[in-house]
Amino acid sequence: MKLKCIAAAALLLLPMLGQAGVIYEWRALNNDIPHGISLQLEFTHGTVRSGAFNMEFDDITPGTRIPGSELLALHYSFPGVFPPAIEFCPRDGVVGKFTGYLSMNLVFEHGGFLTGYIYANDSEHHIEMRSQGRVFTVLDANSDAGMPQAGCGTGFPGEVKCTGAMGHFRRVPEPASLGLLGIGLLGAYASRRQKAKSQGARVAGPGFVDRYAPIAPEGLWHS
Repeated sequence: MKLKCIAAAALLLLPMLGQAGVIYEWRALNNDIPHGISLQLEFTHGTVRSGAFNMEFDDITPGTRIPGSELLALHYSFPGVFPPAIEFCPRDGVVGKFTGYLSMNLVFEHGGFLTGYIYANDSEHHIEMRSQGRVFTVLDANSDAGMPQAGCGTGFPGEVKCTGAMGHFRRVPEPASLGLLGIGLLGAYASRRQKAKSQGARVAGPGFVDRYAPIAPEGLWHS
């Protein structure tokens, strides 16, 4: 019964594996500005296996169709802004609310790292970064409303240079894959335990009497 339940749980996770992409997430390595930014990129599995990704879109407007986009999603935010400042989600072939420019030239490195160049601008916020080796440096980041909580002042873009933060992009473990791994380990444990019980029963034999088994009080035996 346990093995059947484990198999059923694994089958439930399979659709998640089919829909989920490969996510890379920004992780800061120093304390320069802009502080506390968040940037997450999601690609198709085929794109990651290909080893590289290039995208160049100018003057994107809401409702623009991008069929077959290998970039499933981009989410960028900084302290003091909610929801995310820039959201580019062509998972279903439509950009959505994103307006502006997007340029990427990336390489998927061994060990789950990204290298290359990223520029995203939704006409209200923008961020630009380039890597040297596996380490990216923010070349410029700003917002029409300013980014004071990120340490970048409140001036109009161009008046305050917001640059210097360094970090890298690491691949994020996929929840469905972790779930399947856990289910696999649980299944192996259940199978091993069941096998041990079966072997114990064969060794004991049908006429075996456990000398340490509890003895029923007299008068409770039934013929």
